[in-house]
Amino acid sequence: MTAHVSRRTALGVCLVLASATLLGGLDLPARGYAAFQFAPFGLVAGLLGIVYVFALSNRGLIRLGVEWHRMLLIAYWVTATATAFRILLPPPGLVQVGLAVSAAVAAAIIVSRPSRESAVVWMGIVAVTLAVIKFALVPLFEARSGLPDWGPFQLGRTADAVRDLFVAYTPQRPATQAIHFGSLVCYAVALWIQWDRTSSVDGTVG
Repeated sequence: MTAHVSRRTALGVCLVLASATLLGGLDLPARGYAAFQFAPFGLVAGLLGIVYVFALSNRGLIRLGVEWHRMLLIAYWVTATATAFRILLPPPGLVQVGLAVSAAVAAAIIVSRPSRESAVVWMGIVAVTLAVIKFALVPLFEARSGLPDWGPFQLGRTADAVRDLFVAYTPQRPATQAIHFGSLVCYAVALWIQWDRTSSVDGTVG
């Protein structure tokens, strides 16, 4: 059964999700002092956004309503969720492909959870795992995977090519990471607003 969503709640959620999308799309260049740049999410993050909105709606974590604002909420949730994956997924490469497939499998696990609470736990596991890999392991791999050039042997270029095959690392400024963290906080706030406290343990609406 679809939970009712008031117009005021729908408007508040859309505003918070819009903030999450705008903050998540902002980037500062790694070097120099150019102005803020807005980079929208790509195809992979967009597809994951669609899958996860279906999963979260199915488990009752978000409510889309039945009135005219249903399509509006769907559009905002998909956009903000895709932006969250833009933040959490590592740069293009085999690592991103593997994590995107794993995240899609995790969405199926979320749908199969017996309660909303366990679905939230699994969602948190996905987010934390992606964050650790992107912001901790990928920079460590970048720093430790270089090789020196020895005379005619261009080992450094070979190492760079192999490394880019796995992940095309691009450094981020701490300010950019702080802005993106604010985007994830806005997304969490939107989930908190949408949490239906009248629902039973199995996610159905009472």
